[in-house]
Amino acid sequence: MSAGFGLAGQTQLTERLSLSGDVAFLFTRLNGKDRHHLRPEINPLPEDGDGHGVQLEAVLNYKVTDLFNIGVGARYWRVASEAAAHLEETPAGRSSLPQVEDWQAERYGMFVQASIKFN
Repeated sequence: MSAGFGLAGQTQLTERLSLSGDVAFLFTRLNGKDRHHLRPEINPLPEDGDGHGVQLEAVLNYKVTDLFNIGVGARYWRVASEAAAHLEETPAGRSSLPQVEDWQAERYGMFVQASIKFN
């Protein structure tokens, strides 16, 4: 789960070429379960925490006609959470302090897109 805020913008480079982009700052919440197949007595192991992240995107669009556009873009996404695995809540009844964990996920890639306007 996440929430956030961001900015988006677009500029016309030439009559047919435009550049758009956006940036979003995220506030995240981790709510997960860790499963250990070789240690079933501790399953499921709850994990939770709060964090933050960012998403960036840029697209270069070319207007082929007034009704048809193509574009190429790139996207970057990263989230991180300072979390805890709750060993004190295991079904095995063992009691210990939460284990501090650092969760991070990072994704990036390129894409091609096309759009058609209908009158």
